[in-house]
Amino acid sequence: MPQIGEEMICGVGKLGGLYAGFVINRQGLVGDPEAPRAPAPGGILYRGGIAKISAFSRACNDDGIPLIWLQDISGFDIGKEAEAHGLLAFGSSLIYTNSTNTTPMFTVLLRKASGAGYYAMSGLPYDPVVQLSTCLSRLSVMEGRTLAIATYNTKLDDDFQIVTTDAAERAQIEAGMREVEGRIEGDMDPFVAARQMDTDEIIELGELRGYLRALVERSYQTAGYRRVKNPRIWSLHDLRELTGGLR
Repeated sequence: MPQIGEEMICGVGKLGGLYAGFVINRQGLVGDPEAPRAPAPGGILYRGGIAKISAFSRACNDDGIPLIWLQDISGFDIGKEAEAHGLLAFGSSLIYTNSTNTTPMFTVLLRKASGAGYYAMSGLPYDPVVQLSTCLSRLSVMEGRTLAIATYNTKLDDDFQIVTTDAAERAQIEAGMREVEGRIEGDMDPFVAARQMDTDEIIELGELRGYLRALVERSYQTAGYRRVKNPRIWSLHDLRELTGGLR
């Protein structure tokens, strides 16, 4: 469904000759869902993309196809327009889908994995079989600068600048914000995340295909795993037909 949710890419591929579903988020500029001719930042989830990957996740689960989530995500769209269009409901649907899937799911943190976007794309709390991190990954519920602003919000104006004119108080606030930001930035290190058991394995990018191939093979071999349906009756084919996708 390339015409829906440009920030998200999903499709079925093969690893070691076996089917697997892939969900990937894009960086760079994408079409703004509120103004199609205007650019919007990628790396976050908009309602169209959320709806698309929710449907894709359910279809892969129905068809017994293992799912691989590749993350470079900063979070969800925010603002009055997002709230007016019920983004929270779309996000809840995606989280419910991933929480109730029975097909094996695997998560890869390629670079950034922040906020609710990390959870929605099958982050570790939502019980993927394995979560892999690269040496470049940065895992956090909130970025260091963002948390520092939230912590000292009452001391800042609408542009996140310190309000007070008292030199001593200003220095104290600045030092506190630096401490919060530095602590969180340190915790985002993938090796710290692994030490705290917030990720299962750190791998080099060149090893990724081999890891995923082995995981997909084990998905099909595990006891009690459902066989893939006859491809002529795949739920994925229903999605393609309903959305006017490529034949």
